[in-house]
Amino acid sequence: MRYVGKPVPRVEDDVILSGRAQYLDDIEPPGVLYAGFVRSPYAHAKVLRVDLSDVRQSKGVVAAFGPGEGFDFAPGGKVRYQGEAVAMVVARDRYLLQDAIERAVVDYEPLPAVVDMFEAMREGAPLVDESLGTNIAHEAVYQGGDVEKAMREAEVRIEGRISTQRLVPSAMEPRGVLAVYDGHSLTIWSSTQVPFDIRKEVARHLDLPLSRVRAIQPFVGGAFGSKLLVYPEELWVSKAAYLMKAAVKWVAARTEDFKTTTHGRALVLDYKVGAARDGRVLAIEGIVYADAGAYYWGEGLADTAARMLPGPYDIRHGRVRAVAVLTNKTPLSAYRGAGRPEATFFIERIMDRLADELGLDRVEIRRRNLVRELPYTNVFGMTYDTGDYPGTFERGLERLGYRQLRRWADEEFKKGRVLGVGFSIYVEITTFGFEVAVLRAERDGSFTLYTAVTPHGQGLATALAQVVADELEVSMERVRVVWGDTAYVPDGIGTMGSRSITAGGSAAVLAARKLKEGLAKAAEKLLGCRPEYREGSFTCGGNSLSISDVVKAVYRGKVEANLTVEAVYQADATFPFGVHVAVVELDPETGFVKPLLYKSYDDVGVVVNPLLAAGQVMGGALQGVAQALYEEAVYDQSGNLVTANLAFYYVPTAAEAPRYEVHFAEPRHPSKHPTGTKGIGEAATIASTPAVVAAVEDAIRRLKPGVRIDKTPVTPEEIWRALG
Repeated sequence: MRYVGKPVPRVEDDVILSGRAQYLDDIEPPGVLYAGFVRSPYAHAKVLRVDLSDVRQSKGVVAAFGPGEGFDFAPGGKVRYQGEAVAMVVARDRYLLQDAIERAVVDYEPLPAVVDMFEAMREGAPLVDESLGTNIAHEAVYQGGDVEKAMREAEVRIEGRISTQRLVPSAMEPRGVLAVYDGHSLTIWSSTQVPFDIRKEVARHLDLPLSRVRAIQPFVGGAFGSKLLVYPEELWVSKAAYLMKAAVKWVAARTEDFKTTTHGRALVLDYKVGAARDGRVLAIEGIVYADAGAYYWGEGLADTAARMLPGPYDIRHGRVRAVAVLTNKTPLSAYRGAGRPEATFFIERIMDRLADELGLDRVEIRRRNLVRELPYTNVFGMTYDTGDYPGTFERGLERLGYRQLRRWADEEFKKGRVLGVGFSIYVEITTFGFEVAVLRAERDGSFTLYTAVTPHGQGLATALAQVVADELEVSMERVRVVWGDTAYVPDGIGTMGSRSITAGGSAAVLAARKLKEGLAKAAEKLLGCRPEYREGSFTCGGNSLSISDVVKAVYRGKVEANLTVEAVYQADATFPFGVHVAVVELDPETGFVKPLLYKSYDDVGVVVNPLLAAGQVMGGALQGVAQALYEEAVYDQSGNLVTANLAFYYVPTAAEAPRYEVHFAEPRHPSKHPTGTKGIGEAATIASTPAVVAAVEDAIRRLKPGVRIDKTPVTPEEIWRALG
């Protein structure tokens, strides 16, 4: 049986749904101590004094650490965002811990906070980091062609600003870390995407050899990119455990998590576009601004958005500047898509506006600008690998029934119902870097795959088992997948950038091939001739041995072979493409928008498991809906996070979810990687926001023509204003 391409149910679900999966806070070593942090109520302030004497005398407190005691709290003697830690307390009981934290005495000298990135760039603005002498933390220019000449030749020019709001990647499970030091080895459990990075950073921070540090990723209740950094808390808790020779655990409360876990999006584009009268885009130039927050942790977000700004369109002349600006907010970093959702939202809004300016249909203007032949290198040097963009676009619109949906919306409007239909197309970049897999043949003929990819809800153990089972041509039930433990795999990067099956799965395929090659040599000695491998058996001269037979022979000493193999795969980028359609209903009385229907058509190469892939599309699309309509991290002028928990930050639930239809392109255009995959984890988040915003705009225009939406979220208040 072939498993790749089949909707195999997740093997992880039994342990998760039965409540037996261990998440970080479920792990309770004997004698565990609990850590907590004294955090600044100010967004910007000098830290004049931290007095922990009363804290140390508090009931249940074992230790307290402040600035200058080997912990890098409040670098430079000040805090830069609300919630930044100034001290750590360790106690025997969580409730006593919170009581003790409240007894900390901290003298602050409040400083003016700067929360608007455009204000932060003005001369004389408060400096977030005085050592830079400016609030601009990063700047780069990407260009190609002759922008000036193309702009002069353009018959039509448009310009404007498009903005995306700041979001909180509010995973079901907040961040947390547990560290245990036994006097020789340090073991760290973390709700993370990067256990290998944690291992390396903790070892470096504590000056320990890597051989004495182990990092484990247990089950993780969501991450979406917000857990791909090594956070200060992971270093501080590890150091406390090391110094105290104890087990120390910290788990963030929800408000604490909202204030201290990196935020996402918060990019703005100022643009100018020149086009021919027939709609062909000749040139694009602009500036992508990133509200980086208090520290420049979101390296490359503005850069990725700038380099992917041309999208799937053949634009030969461009110049875009990427600028990251420090503000007194929680640091910005990756959030599902990390620069690609913003780039797609920007270019899709631009194409819609250009179509309006020229009186062209929004489908037609895309037809006239799509990249025709691949591979194709865009004006900023990104090489799109495989695909048929025009063909996939046309088939997608047909498969998703875009024209029929528009006719339906027209008919419903005559009955008094206000529907809107929108679509978007996208190309995104996925996959990078190396990945490692270790495959072991067990004595009973089963196989264990140790992977460096780090799932946090995607079902990767199932997909990896499918890939390995197909390569070995054995039953999937004979393949067990182990992830998230640096003791079993020497190194790796982890799960992010829709890379896990393409990079990690390809490493697993290479490991399976290497294991087969070694066992083939052993089978040759046993059979006395060179065998062929087919359907899980080595066959030659009329005789055959199953792969299990050969493995057992090795264990019995009849022949030699390496039964544990390691493979490292270096993965180049690949580029999925697709078409997504959204239908919404607008209530003109309240301004409320309800998503009704979401349809997708994606060319992501080989689809290992359609069931898992559809789940990724559905979840990703709802996050894009949330950006379009609901979620926003709001700060006041003093830098206080107003939307500091789920009471004020509107995360959609199943009640707000649309009905989904998920389709995968035929024909598919595989990548050059051994798995043939391109990645599906972020595609719907990238495509959904522009599709939903276009649908909302379409609904509003049925009541008031000419309204244009250039920002997210689209709130009921803004819809009221638009309707006059």
